[in-house]
Amino acid sequence: MVSIKSCLSLLILFCGIQAFCSNQPVINPENFLNNNKSLKPYLRVYTDPTGNASINDILRDEPVFSQLKGELSKENIYWGKLLVENNQEVIKLYLLHVGKNDFIDCYFVQNDSIVQHEQSGYMYPQHLKSVPKGSYYIPLLMNANSTQELYIRIEEKIHNDPEFDLRLSSGTNWVYEILDKHIVDFIFQGLFWIIMIYNLFLFATTRTKAYLYYAFYLGCVAINYLFLTDILREYVLNEVPWLTIYFIPTTILVVGAYWIFVNDFISAKKYFFLYYKWIRVVSYIDIGIFFVSVLVIHFTKEIYIVTDGLRAVALLNALLIFGLIYRIYDSKYEMVKYYMYGTGAMVIMAVIDTILWNPSTSQANLMKYGLIAEIVVFSIGLAQRKKIREKERRKALNKQIDQLRVNESLAQWQKEELEKIIDHRTKKIKKKNKKLKRAIKKAETAARVKSDFLSVMSHEIRTPMNAVIGTIHLLLDENPKRGQLEHLKTLKFSSENLLILINDILDYSKVESGNVQLEHIDFHLRELTKGLGNTYEQKAAENGVKFNILIDHNIPSMLKGDPARLTQILNNLISNALKFTPGGEIKLLIHLLARSNGRVKLEFAVEDTGIGISKDKLKLIFESFTQAHADTTRKYGGTGLGLAITKKLIKLFDSQIFVKSKVNRGSKFYFSLYMEEAAHANAAIEQDDVLMKEEVKGKRVLVVDDNEINLMMAKKFLDKWGLICEVVSSGQDALIKVFDTDYDLILMDLQMPEMDGYEVTATIRSLDNTDLKNIPIVAVSADTYENVKIKIAEVGMNDFLSKPFNPMELLTVVHTYTRGASQEIEPTNL
Repeated sequence: MVSIKSCLSLLILFCGIQAFCSNQPVINPENFLNNNKSLKPYLRVYTDPTGNASINDILRDEPVFSQLKGELSKENIYWGKLLVENNQEVIKLYLLHVGKNDFIDCYFVQNDSIVQHEQSGYMYPQHLKSVPKGSYYIPLLMNANSTQELYIRIEEKIHNDPEFDLRLSSGTNWVYEILDKHIVDFIFQGLFWIIMIYNLFLFATTRTKAYLYYAFYLGCVAINYLFLTDILREYVLNEVPWLTIYFIPTTILVVGAYWIFVNDFISAKKYFFLYYKWIRVVSYIDIGIFFVSVLVIHFTKEIYIVTDGLRAVALLNALLIFGLIYRIYDSKYEMVKYYMYGTGAMVIMAVIDTILWNPSTSQANLMKYGLIAEIVVFSIGLAQRKKIREKERRKALNKQIDQLRVNESLAQWQKEELEKIIDHRTKKIKKKNKKLKRAIKKAETAARVKSDFLSVMSHEIRTPMNAVIGTIHLLLDENPKRGQLEHLKTLKFSSENLLILINDILDYSKVESGNVQLEHIDFHLRELTKGLGNTYEQKAAENGVKFNILIDHNIPSMLKGDPARLTQILNNLISNALKFTPGGEIKLLIHLLARSNGRVKLEFAVEDTGIGISKDKLKLIFESFTQAHADTTRKYGGTGLGLAITKKLIKLFDSQIFVKSKVNRGSKFYFSLYMEEAAHANAAIEQDDVLMKEEVKGKRVLVVDDNEINLMMAKKFLDKWGLICEVVSSGQDALIKVFDTDYDLILMDLQMPEMDGYEVTATIRSLDNTDLKNIPIVAVSADTYENVKIKIAEVGMNDFLSKPFNPMELLTVVHTYTRGASQEIEPTNL
């Protein structure tokens, strides 16, 4: 149990406290005006550690207010109680400075009722404050002969240094004080911005980077002073004052901008290159610290961590500045002294201000005057630098003028010498040009002779070959004896091989000279491969080899491309495989790799089970006149041109050929081509030779050729098929025959003495008689189609048949132009 003595002690203590609180002294404001005398002794304070107490709680519960002792803790919220008395006969207005706190709420109470509520402090927006300028003042309007009870609540959320710094000012003195401060601040701001804009103007007119860097530096200084002098918070961010704390790191941004300007101002790159690099590094580090500090403030709101760090960085920069001054002070470069004088005063003031800087006050009074001195000195230095640059420019210009004079004399001498050299060279060039013209003429003559020679050789070789092959076909059609049949087959095989060799040589010459152009016509791929099958199945069977063709069923029937060159490529590859495959199998494989937008990508592959090719010979087989082994030509025959021609033809298709091979295991040659799908995929109709022979019977054909053997061979075939055939050996005789007889078709040799096939055709096409001028005329020549196609089209020939031809080719042409079909047919290389 609590003793009676203890209860009495508590009662006495409570009564003492109540007596102390009730005896709180009353302030007469007139005794405290304009003398900076503190009101703290008259203030009673209550600590609210929870921060939940409201003014109504205070008035209702009457907590204990005691005299302020010691420093206030940043963790608590405080309430202050003050009694103010106006014993004069007039109404008085006073301004009560509470202290630099984030939030200040002042409640005016009479007879335990709230009669007025005023707000002030760092963080309240302007529209909530009765005193918009001067963030920590509360207006105190006192009626005559009245006493006012004030309850003042202070709270910190950012600055963490709550204080009761109670001072009274009269309204008039307060206005003058605020005006004086703001006028000075605005003068400084105006000075910064005017000089900055002026330097931007100088940069725009002179393009001198020093003015731009100086303007950047002044801009950073101006923004920093907007923050330090409270102009930023009270005039710019007055409704969002909490954003002001993000401008705390602008101090270090000023330092970074300072280094950027100084690096150019003292021409460090030119005169102090050793320091130029580390000055750049320091400027980048300072600017980086600025951005890091902003992020730290944003995420932690711990401004004192940032300000302590900025102090350290600013002091370190000051040491670097003094170090730089020490290292370059004895330099003869004139701008160094301007840098030293301008920076010295500013750095000293900045160091003092940085040491004394309190983020709650945000003032830097000493540094203002240091900056003014620096701005004046730097501005004079920039003007002097301009004069120095002009002087250096004039000196360099004079030096250039002197050098130009020397160069002019030297150039005159060089010109004279050069003219002599040019005259000498010109004579040599003229001699070389004459030699070159003679060489070009010789080369053109040689090329023309080569072309003429190949044309003549083609005609001279193919003409007898036509007789040989034609005779063999005639003999084969006359039911020869069994022994004779074997000999005829041997002759047929040998003559066809000889023709292949001749074609290889002539084709290689055409490909080398670039005279081969690809056609773009419709063709039936399966009919093309069927022809290859008919050609090689029997040959393969005779060698004991199986020959198969496999085509992807997804490939369209009709395509657009050059069927003649594709056939030539496949012929070369299949005949090559047949030559080197003594037994086994040869396959032609055609796969569809891709199909889109009317185009197909096909892969062609020829596989065999032949002798194969060793790895070290794979690259040689595509070279001209080269085979894998030295004895290949002797053992297997051939010119070594087939694969070389194939490679060049595939290159014309914008593709390339590949080969895989193993010795005694076989080879695979493969390539891919892009082709278009034909607009009308009509299946080609295979011609029946028996039907064709029936349809051409009785048709009149005139054969014109100066070679008696060719005339005899053509006539024998045509007579055999039931046609009425007449032959003439000259162009003049052909014209006479045309006037005397109605012909269904003329087979015209191109190369004839006196009047060749071109002249005869042109004459016929120029006749007025419609029936005569429209007679189908097919050119028959030992020359190649590429060499003659333009000329035969110009004179009006309908088609072309190459010598030597096999009987089926001749029958197809005759049938095409004598069966009554339209004669408006484009020439094609049959």
